[in-house]
Amino acid sequence: LLETLKRHEIIFILHDIFFNIMSTQILCQRQQYMYINELKNCGKNTQALYNILQMYNVDANTFYMVEGAIMEMARIPHVARPTQMIVKVEAASVNPLDTAMINGYGSNMINVLRKMDRAEKGIWTQDEIEFPLTVGRDFAGEVVYVGQSVKNIKVGNKVMGVVSPQAQGSHAEYVVTSENNVCHLPENINAIEGSSIPYVGLTAYSAIVVSGGVTRSNALGKRVIVLGASGGVGTFATQLLTAWGAEVRHIIGLFKSISFSELMKVEGLMWRGSFDLVLDACGTDDLVYMEALRPWMGSSYVTLSSPMMRNIDSNGLIPGLFESVRDVLCKNSRTVQEGKVYKWAFYMPNPIALKEIGKLVSKGMIRPIIDKVYPFEDALDAYDYVLAGNTKGKTVINLL
Repeated sequence: LLETLKRHEIIFILHDIFFNIMSTQILCQRQQYMYINELKNCGKNTQALYNILQMYNVDANTFYMVEGAIMEMARIPHVARPTQMIVKVEAASVNPLDTAMINGYGSNMINVLRKMDRAEKGIWTQDEIEFPLTVGRDFAGEVVYVGQSVKNIKVGNKVMGVVSPQAQGSHAEYVVTSENNVCHLPENINAIEGSSIPYVGLTAYSAIVVSGGVTRSNALGKRVIVLGASGGVGTFATQLLTAWGAEVRHIIGLFKSISFSELMKVEGLMWRGSFDLVLDACGTDDLVYMEALRPWMGSSYVTLSSPMMRNIDSNGLIPGLFESVRDVLCKNSRTVQEGKVYKWAFYMPNPIALKEIGKLVSKGMIRPIIDKVYPFEDALDAYDYVLAGNTKGKTVINLL
């Protein structure tokens, strides 16, 4: 049964679809390797010295800061599957997800993913989440080792990519990921710029294409509103839609919702009933914007602020899923009668989309928007900055 599921890529999707998942007591680490004589033998007892920067939360809604640093020994990461590789990280971005992790966001789901991962390997233990966990979801760097089944990536290649949710994150000097999660780094950008693209790019692609139904082939002539267009996902979504020929109206405000009537007054435009997609990239979840959608034309309001992970954390997997279904049905109970649909969007792994994004970047049709760059020693300042909100693009940690 597991082999059948694997062939249909169901396990692969479940492993990665809830990319914005981690749990409490999360650690941000920098590995300073003492012994790297033969990296290809890194699965042996080679050890490494690294700093652990421990974070904790004051209450359920407040991210605090690093309590301190300790020195310990750790193994150099090793590949567990022939499709995996080891990348020496040169830069990694900080996403709002990374600050949400500190509050235990998604702890139940990641336990499910880890159990599935172990079951696939024939391990049936019931252990819960292992700590510490390293945060960081996307990165750019140089490949230093590839598994036997890796075909299109070679040692020495520069790549950008993402990390699966059940794996240790990218805020470390070396990271393990699979071939499906990386693509070649475009030659016209550097590692800092490249690290800002994969997570937000795939999240925006999922929201626009999978949930919103706007694709490269039908985007020409589509009208789209992007809420929170100055953030990481918002800036990328705006550029992707523009590159495909869609007409985009973007709202810069991130955490403050602007009423639809006020918006029409400010813009001096009659937007009511004239748009095909409203993409909420800032979590306002303000259904008044559905007034802007065309009735009975397949139009959608797509939000990245889904309560599903919170419901699962609070109620458990099955009850949480049922509660989430009830939520989305309630949101659609009135609007569906007008031919408009309310939908959720998540990060989704998509190697084809990642390669397409890389091509658009190499052609200059999408460019990385970097707000601030911090050296790793100031990683905590980067987290504080992202937590404060109102970023204008991506925040990146430089590990070189």
